[in-house]
Amino acid sequence: MAVLSIESPDLRSDLEPLAELLDAYRVFYGLPSDLEAARAFVRERLERSDTRFFIVRAPEGALAAFAHLLPSLDTLSLRPIGILEDMYVAEAHRKAGIGGALLDAAAAYAREHGYSRLTLATAHQNRVAQRLYLAHGYVPDQRFRTFNYFLDDSRSAP
Repeated sequence: MAVLSIESPDLRSDLEPLAELLDAYRVFYGLPSDLEAARAFVRERLERSDTRFFIVRAPEGALAAFAHLLPSLDTLSLRPIGILEDMYVAEAHRKAGIGGALLDAAAAYAREHGYSRLTLATAHQNRVAQRLYLAHGYVPDQRFRTFNYFLDDSRSAP
């Protein structure tokens, strides 16, 4: 399977299937399905070009997985970093190396653009994802503890 990057309007034909995968990802984390909101979110990201999506197509052409990379800055290294905000492989396509291919694509992109690191988070109970990240060289943070300050009702998000 080829890992592709959504970066230009000619790939907007992928808006609907990418929104469906994002909605499935949110449901995986215990949130109610909201395809309309997922569609609006993806559309806005693509229109603003403020983020980077990597997608994987199944052999028949349908989207099988995505990773969502947010650019950010690290004031300690004085370089850009990437936050691998989301990654999801549709259940029918799991255990085929797709997650690793997405991680590799994100790392290649980050190196090419001078990022000092990639950062990600996953649920404490998501042991499958944790094993994948460890196998690809990610290390648990021993230096910083993450805290969240919720500005609205998003506290209900896992």
